[in-house]
Amino acid sequence: MLAAAPTPSSAEASQSASSSAARADEEVQSGTSEETDGARPRARGLRRYLEREVARSHHFLDHGVLAPEVGLGSPHIYRVGLRIGLFDHLTLGATMHWLPGEQVPAWSPLVAVAFYRGRVLELGAHYSRLLYPPPVADLDPETISFQRRADLLLGSLSLSQAWFSAGVDVGWARGLEADLLPESGDELNQTPVRRDRLAAGMHLRVGNRRWGVNGKLSYPFLAAEVAIDLRFGLFERRPKARFWAF
Repeated sequence: MLAAAPTPSSAEASQSASSSAARADEEVQSGTSEETDGARPRARGLRRYLEREVARSHHFLDHGVLAPEVGLGSPHIYRVGLRIGLFDHLTLGATMHWLPGEQVPAWSPLVAVAFYRGRVLELGAHYSRLLYPPPVADLDPETISFQRRADLLLGSLSLSQAWFSAGVDVGWARGLEADLLPESGDELNQTPVRRDRLAAGMHLRVGNRRWGVNGKLSYPFLAAEVAIDLRFGLFERRPKARFWAF
C-alpha cells in the first residue's frame, strides 16, 4: 500500500499566512508612500504659486481675500458689495442697492476670471449688471417709463506700478432701451427693446493690498463710479500686509 503524503503542520500554515499578510501590507504601504510623494510636489508648487508677487488688482482678488466695498455713482446712486478671491484667478461676489420706490433690493452678481496675473500685467474678463433706479412716473415723454437694465461682459487689460493699477475694458453689453419707433402711439409709456452693443470702459485703482480707491467708467450704457474697498486676509497664502504699508 502507498503511504499518504504528509500534510503541512498547523504551525507552517500559520507562518505562511502571516508572510502573505506582511507582503500585502508592504505593498499597500509602498503604494500609499508613492502617492504621497507624488502629491507633495504638487502641493508645494501650488503654495509657491499662491505666494508669488502679483499686482494690486482692480478686478481680481488674491486667494483667500475677502473685500467689502461701497461705491457712489451713476446710474445706481450708491451700492454696497462683497467679493472673495479663490486661487488668484477667480473672484466671486455680489452687489446691491435699495432705493425709495423699490419693493426689494436690486442686486447683481460679480464674477471675474483672470487669465494671467503678473507683477505688472493682468488679463482677464468680468461680468456685472448695472443697477438702475426705479422709473419715475411723470408726464414728460423724455422720461424713461420702464425699469432699465444692462448686463456687461467685458475683457480687461491692466497695467500696475506700486500703488497704481489702471486699464481698459472692451466687450459686449445687452440692455433695455426705449424703442425709437414704437408700434403704439403712447408717448408717456415707452416700449422697451433689448439691444446688444459693443461696450468699452476704463478702470483705475489707487491703494495697497489692504485698501483702495477705485474708479471706473463704461459706455454705451453710461455708468461712472468711485468706490472704496477694504481687503481682509481670511485664508490667503501671502505674508500678512499692514493697512498703511507701501
